[in-house]
Amino acid sequence: MKRLVLSLASFAALTTTMTTHADVCQHDIQPAEHYSEAAYFYPCQGEYPHPAVTLTGGYSNTYHKLQWMAEAMAEAGYVVLAMTPINKYGKVEQWRDAHLAGQATLVETATKEGSPLAGRIDTKHRAITGFSMGGGGTLLAGSMLGDEVSALVAFAPFLLAEQRDVSPTAPTMILAGAKDLLVTNESIAEIYQHVEESAEQRFLAVYSDGRHQQWYRPEITKNRESYIELTLAWLDYHLNERSSALQTLTEAGRESPETFERLDKKL
Repeated sequence: MKRLVLSLASFAALTTTMTTHADVCQHDIQPAEHYSEAAYFYPCQGEYPHPAVTLTGGYSNTYHKLQWMAEAMAEAGYVVLAMTPINKYGKVEQWRDAHLAGQATLVETATKEGSPLAGRIDTKHRAITGFSMGGGGTLLAGSMLGDEVSALVAFAPFLLAEQRDVSPTAPTMILAGAKDLLVTNESIAEIYQHVEESAEQRFLAVYSDGRHQQWYRPEITKNRESYIELTLAWLDYHLNERSSALQTLTEAGRESPETFERLDKKL
């Protein structure tokens, strides 16, 4: 059960702070030009500052559809800004712009007087993550921000054919599904080919039984533990330089090769 906690007076009219479960706090923030709703998920306790991540869902999704991932990241020690774009029925550019605005918000919030996140965000170690159109927006925003961000993770990224020539330079991970009827194997192969040309460090995992619905439908949770494990390993490796994360990435698929239809990595 969520427990409402009084926020600072200067934010009381605009924001709320809640505990989602034992170790994760949630702080809702006011809408902005490029997102209609947003919330921070972050460790309630522990040493700060923490690396920070922006996160979005996909077409027709609010950020709540990916809240399971946001909470997993926060439990692992990340400050997560989860957002819903202004028009959740819009074009991929809406998700790109939400991520660009969200990254700017992370930097601003890190030193914003009166914010419960002030002093908690490590602005030198930031990442972008998103699903479907949010994954496409992740790759587009990452291509624009270049080395301003430390890592990208795109979940089943949707991009139109004319948008697939992405050029991110930050370490880029793509998680996709061989049985995804919306984001096809062909589109993923085309996107990843461009990632190979621009990102020195990259990782592609195409799950043999991966489907689009696994990411946003609460009753379909297959593969989610693995999605979380690989995502956190990528973030831990590139934002926290943890050697244990490198081992997880290196050994992915070794014990159960049937899990993946395609596994490609350059670490």
